Amino acid sequence: MHEHGIGRELWKVIEDKARENNLVKITKISIVIGKASGIEKELLVHTMKDHIIPGTCACSACLEFVDEDLTAQCNVCKENIDVSKMETMFCPKCGSSDIIILSGNDCFVKSIEGE
Repeated sequence: MHEHGIGRELWKVIEDKARENNLVKITKISIVIGKASGIEKELLVHTMKDHIIPGTCACSACLEFVDEDLTAQCNVCKENIDVSKMETMFCPKCGSSDIIILSGNDCFVKSIEGE
């Protein structure tokens, strides 16, 4: 279950940002999970809610998990590609296989709120 390790890394970011902003209580945490990140959202939610956050300054925080769609761009023609509509691993406009992922393969803390 690599989600626990990921949750710990996210918590380090949350703690650092709270400290930088002099927050003593975290009221809201927003985490983005890319649809191609390989992370099981339900396991990460469970890990954060049941194992990492209890007993911390965020114990009563609202947790928001945001799904991020996978998007890509062709390096040849610069076409932005809706990956959900791709039938092959080639650019639908020019046919190139030189494609880069723009979003949807990461997991990160989008924002925290507190007092």
